Amino acid sequence: MSDVDKSTKTEPPTEKKLSDSRSKGQFAKAPEISMTFTLLAGLLVILFFAPGKALELSLFAKSIMENLDSITLNHEGVVNTLGESYFSLANIVIPMLVGCFFAAFIAEGLQTGFRYTPKVINPDLNKFNPVTGAKKIFGIKGLKTFLIDFLKFLGIGIVVLLTLLVFLDDPIFYAPIPLQHVPQFIYELFVVMFIILVLMLAVIAIINFIIKKKEHEEEMKMTKQEVKDERKAKEVAPEIKSAQRKKAMELLGSQGVTDVSTADVVVTNPTHYAVALKYEKGMDNAPIVIAKGENLLARRIKAIAIEYEVPMVENKPVAQSLYALGRVGEVIPLELYRAVAEILANVYKKHAYYFHRLKARRLLARGSSKRAFV
Repeated sequence: MSDVDKSTKTEPPTEKKLSDSRSKGQFAKAPEISMTFTLLAGLLVILFFAPGKALELSLFAKSIMENLDSITLNHEGVVNTLGESYFSLANIVIPMLVGCFFAAFIAEGLQTGFRYTPKVINPDLNKFNPVTGAKKIFGIKGLKTFLIDFLKFLGIGIVVLLTLLVFLDDPIFYAPIPLQHVPQFIYELFVVMFIILVLMLAVIAIINFIIKKKEHEEEMKMTKQEVKDERKAKEVAPEIKSAQRKKAMELLGSQGVTDVSTADVVVTNPTHYAVALKYEKGMDNAPIVIAKGENLLARRIKAIAIEYEVPMVENKPVAQSLYALGRVGEVIPLELYRAVAEILANVYKKHAYYFHRLKARRLLARGSSKRAFV
């Protein structure tokens, strides 16, 4: 992308842009973090697991050296000896491999939020494009990657050199020593080397992750036109809005607009659900659901409630349960009696004047229905 294009990217990324990038596996990631976690796991295995196994291995090696004459140099004898050797090594290597695998998994998960992105494993011919590959290698990003890799290899070389210098005065280099001392020497050498490597890579990982995060944030930025285009795509066309409104009115009409206007209370989610309830003492055995709706229909129910000054109560769990379990024209489910009774008691106490007018409105509605019937 040209510098001119990058200069026009002045807007922060929208949630949709970020979501799309995550689905494609585009995250701010530093490979050194996985390396640091893997080395740290290896170090922990060495510290807490290897000493005992190293002693077993040294005793096994000693027994082989002391009993070389007794080893039969045929197929069966060699296989038995090698089998025991492999088993002893496996007791050390397998725990380290398992620990390193889980450490790498956790490191990747922490950087990606443990998101599964199947698009990453889909075949992409652009990955094999030599022109694209050359741009990545010889571009600014390629130069940064080269410098970081060079620093890593240089650091590893320095760590190995310093560790060897520290251990040069060990008797193993200038005097006869017991065979049991060799595993102990190797153990101490690896521990010191791993500690220095982990500390060094942790510093490089933090620096590289900050760089990668900044680069990712710059890549995710959008132009003003992209933001406008995305906003337009989200907006529903006027004809679709009109059709949705018409559908909502038809649904509400089937329930009865006048029913909402004579409700005792409308319980809301507050935005997604709205349920209108009616309870006439002496006539109804329990509160009745007279209308319920979701999204657009819920907004219409609330609009009618506001128009007729019907009390509205925001109660998310009750509204969701009433919408899911309640049926229009039927009493509320038994398990919601107590919650709804508390809501109605509070409403009756706070809106006494409304219920005086509600009685008159209901009487008028009944009179109109009787005249219509006659």
